[in-house]
Amino acid sequence: MNKKQINVGLIGYGTVGKGVARILEANQKIVLTKVGKNVRIKSICDRNPIDRADLYVKNFKDIIRDPEIDLVVELIGGYEPARTIIIESLKAGKSVVTANKAVLAKYWDQIFTTAQDEQKAIYYEASVGGVIPVVQGLNEGLAVEEILEIKGILNGTTNFILSKMTKEGISYEDALKKAQVAGFAEADPSFDVNGIDTANKLAILASLAWGGWIKVKNIATKGISNLQAKDVHLTKDIGCIKLVGSAIQTKNGIDLSVEPRLVYHKHTFATVDNEYNAIMVRGKDCGDVLFYGKGAGQSPAASAVVSDIVNLSKFIVTNTAGIVTDVIYNRNKKIKILPAGDSGGEYYLRFTLADKPGMLAKLCGILGENKVSIASLTQPNINKGDFADVVILTHKTQNSNLENSIKKLKSLKSIVKTNPVKLKIEK
Repeated sequence: MNKKQINVGLIGYGTVGKGVARILEANQKIVLTKVGKNVRIKSICDRNPIDRADLYVKNFKDIIRDPEIDLVVELIGGYEPARTIIIESLKAGKSVVTANKAVLAKYWDQIFTTAQDEQKAIYYEASVGGVIPVVQGLNEGLAVEEILEIKGILNGTTNFILSKMTKEGISYEDALKKAQVAGFAEADPSFDVNGIDTANKLAILASLAWGGWIKVKNIATKGISNLQAKDVHLTKDIGCIKLVGSAIQTKNGIDLSVEPRLVYHKHTFATVDNEYNAIMVRGKDCGDVLFYGKGAGQSPAASAVVSDIVNLSKFIVTNTAGIVTDVIYNRNKKIKILPAGDSGGEYYLRFTLADKPGMLAKLCGILGENKVSIASLTQPNINKGDFADVVILTHKTQNSNLENSIKKLKSLKSIVKTNPVKLKIEK
């Protein structure tokens, strides 16, 4: 292949798309050094006309059909037409860069089967962890590792909110407003605060690590929108609360979850604040490897996309992009998923009880009947009147044991006055 330059078609010219154009154009000398050819944006497609009339095309199909375009960058987000853009670009003989975690998680099978069939490459570093090179780390740096565990703070919006709640002692609602003002939360933040974004990213990392397709529907997911400032206050002496995505290989299947957890102060995740992300990967031979960096914002995401463009362009120059697959994926591989109830660990529990004699004994009795062993029990003096809070830290137990206990206690209105709070503990 004797090309004068690599031509890029950019589909989606929002916040990240504008950042990609800015970073790529400002760093052409570095790009030329790394690729050996200039890498230029030839066309940009967006729903609305853009400030670059010389590059604007109205229909994304014109980019896919353009024989001079070597590489398509999809940055529109969502499921459609993002899926169509990726699939049709691969079928048209073009490699793809995307930051779209939702479409990858939902259509992993179709996307990577198509890439293999067409012998084209798809790079997607910016879909997980912003600027953090965790996808490249799993693909290349840990290429021969048997992955045992992946845990991470994978969403900058929720981590910003939780950091504000912890450090400023404010409510979830007030922290969310601060995140929106700072530009880290959307007007509709549900995708982030309900844990969906984290679940998509965890599905991508787990699918990559174990060579199959981990579906989002198999990940037990709980967000932070119901988190109370009271629990942030009660736990501040021993730790802080973080939204953690977790995938652990067990003998009975992959244990998958996204949930707010109580992270002890000594844990690495406790120091990860605001829009920063951190991902811990544990391998059989390498031990623990930590990836850390900004997971939200225009520049970090755009930087990751441009890095993918540059790295992929090296292979386009030699006409080898996609000949050797970047993602080991076998659609016939069945990955066993551990049922959510079989997951185990230590837990923080808070119950609001009727302030009457014998209530505490009944609570402890029901926990004991369901094989939940108490490590410590305190009664913080923060309630008045007819109710009393009880905070319990448990020894290791199965999630199903706790759920059975909570179900029983919730049925006894004479004992428990509000919904119990349950947080898994990361030490």
